[in-house]
Amino acid sequence: MSYSSSPDQSTMSSQESSNTSMGSSVPDLVKIGQIPTNTAIDIETDILDPVVNTESIIRFQFQNKGILHSNSKIVLRLAPGANKAFYPLGVGVHALIQRARLSVGTKTVSEIDDFSHYIAYKSMFLSNEHQKEREQFVSGRQIAHRPYYFDGTTSALASSLTTEARTIGLDNGQALTSSAAGAMDVAGDLLLKDHCLINASYGPEFCISLQDLFPFLYQNQLPLYMMTEPVSVELVLAPQTLKRVSIPGSGTSTGQAYPLDLTATQLIADYQYFPQDMMLAYAQQNATMSFSYMDYRLAKRSIPVSASGSEAQTTLIFNVGGAGRLVTKVIAGVSDTTEEASLLNNYRAVAQKRSYTGTPATDTNRDVITNLKYNDHFLYPVDVRNPAIQFSNVIQAEGMMPFVTRDEYANEGGATTLTKCQGHAQGVTDTSNPDYTPGITNQFSYRAYKLNRNERINSRGIELYDTYQSFRNVDATEKSYTLRAYAEILRVATLTNGVMDVFYA
Repeated sequence: MSYSSSPDQSTMSSQESSNTSMGSSVPDLVKIGQIPTNTAIDIETDILDPVVNTESIIRFQFQNKGILHSNSKIVLRLAPGANKAFYPLGVGVHALIQRARLSVGTKTVSEIDDFSHYIAYKSMFLSNEHQKEREQFVSGRQIAHRPYYFDGTTSALASSLTTEARTIGLDNGQALTSSAAGAMDVAGDLLLKDHCLINASYGPEFCISLQDLFPFLYQNQLPLYMMTEPVSVELVLAPQTLKRVSIPGSGTSTGQAYPLDLTATQLIADYQYFPQDMMLAYAQQNATMSFSYMDYRLAKRSIPVSASGSEAQTTLIFNVGGAGRLVTKVIAGVSDTTEEASLLNNYRAVAQKRSYTGTPATDTNRDVITNLKYNDHFLYPVDVRNPAIQFSNVIQAEGMMPFVTRDEYANEGGATTLTKCQGHAQGVTDTSNPDYTPGITNQFSYRAYKLNRNERINSRGIELYDTYQSFRNVDATEKSYTLRAYAEILRVATLTNGVMDVFYA
């Protein structure tokens, strides 16, 4: 079932139509970018109901018309629940998605497993302004930061200025619920906005952009009107358990499931229409089209950890695949088990154990020692163990800076405020276990490796060489961590006479 809303294309002036001449002057209509400013564009919006709509699988199918806008949205809503909860702050509504697939006919154009863990990495590159002013309302992601200023009421720090910011923490535009009679508003609580919270009468509704689900759509738009095969989107959902949500510091998770409100599941599809003669000319000139794009392949394995807290150094060689492919990048991170009583759940990457007691003889600063081997060569001539260099490698791989602090990335610096967010301390408060926090410290320790030889990977594949000096001790029951590695692979799709074929480059 669909509902359509479209401007009258007949209102387009003849002058606008004549400005878009046929022939070689026809612009590339499916590439994301600029087109001539005198080109008329009509937008038709369909609200599509899913053809399959269950708690485990959701599937949509598009009509073969117009050009699909890459920023079309999927709307998902959780049902009200007796126990208050919220989407993990680093991923928002994306925590609901376990696997996403874009298909044309029987061919899979783009697919990614453990999508919520992948988007946790990508969310680091959203600016504070984007997180605070847009994403907390659209997708539920909200990892914006701000300085936390001293309130000037503690005698021990009476000489400190109220304009002095000694820590940094989360910012969603809300004021703290209370001001502590202590440094940096320690007793305050930054509550989430009401629209973010599940309660007995309300379930939060957010949107997921198609281009976030499928990297193919970052660079290309689908010319549906030129395609003869059905185009569909399929989502495999995370189980109806606490993997979907986080709970407040004072909440409970006993026996609680968080189902979808299936009546709210929709896809808001935007179809673009250019002048008719331009679209006909474009189809005639591009009977055969080629799309190049990046896709991601996941490899993961468990890393056993002692429950005693005295973990020995662990060294592993992990084959992340890629044999016979053109791989441009590898992204890796280690997460622990589901921690619903936290701000991020387990959609995070943890750093190694650190212990700062003020005694040089006992202070420890453990690291991940890492390298990558492919085509019989190591990526780095010397293994990398300095987290600052690893952070720099992430910047080089992505071409931009992650919007996280040193404390959040490498568990160093101790600059994260102790002020709570939705009942969870943002920084570290447990001195007996300084590496564990339900907040944001030590939660964004991702690594990225940019493969710089532009070579096809040989039959041996890509090998990740990691040495973990000491994992943090979460509790006496922790048995394993999970290492996830995503290989960014170059793929090519061709559209010939309306039929799509997909290849590895």
